[in-house]
Amino acid sequence: MRRFAWMLFACAAIAQAPNLSVTSGVAATSRAAWTRISVRGEPEDAWLTLQCIKTVEGVKQADIFFEIGQTSAFWMPHEQQATEQPLPLTKLTFTFDAYKPMRREWVEVRNNQFLYNRPGTHSGNMEPVDFYLKFMGSTTTMTVFKDRDTSWSFPTRPLLKAMTEQELCKP
Repeated sequence: MRRFAWMLFACAAIAQAPNLSVTSGVAATSRAAWTRISVRGEPEDAWLTLQCIKTVEGVKQADIFFEIGQTSAFWMPHEQQATEQPLPLTKLTFTFDAYKPMRREWVEVRNNQFLYNRPGTHSGNMEPVDFYLKFMGSTTTMTVFKDRDTSWSFPTRPLLKAMTEQELCKP
C-alpha cells in the first residue's frame, strides 16, 4: 500500500468541471512536479488521465491511464524494490476513432486502474505515451476494450486542449 501513500507538498486544483479535472502539485518525497489532466468518459464513472511529471533533475515524462470510479485518483511513479511483487500486466485493446485497434500491455496499478506500460526491458510495448498523443490530435475519441462486452470511450479534444494550457505537459 506504500506505493500509493504519497504525501503531497502542494496540490492545487486548476480547473474543475463536471467532465474535466486539472490538478498540479509537487510530491513531498521525490520533489517531482506533476500535472494531471483527467476527462470523464462513457460510462460516466470512467476517467482517462494524462499525467505529466518533471523530476528535480529536469527529466519530463508522461503517463496515461484510465480508471473506473466516481472521481479520478492520484498515481505517482514508484521505484519498485527488489522484495516487492511486480504489478499485474493485462493486455487491452484500444483505438482512436477509425484507426486500427492496438493491443498493448497495461499495468493494473490497483483494482480498476490501468496504467499504460511504458516501453523498456520490463515491457512488451514499443511506443511511448507521446506516440499516442499524436493520434489524439487527429481524432475525437479513444476507446478501450477489456473484452467483447466491456469498453470505455473517452473524448480526446478536451484532454488535448487542457494539455496545451499546462506548461509541464508541453513537449
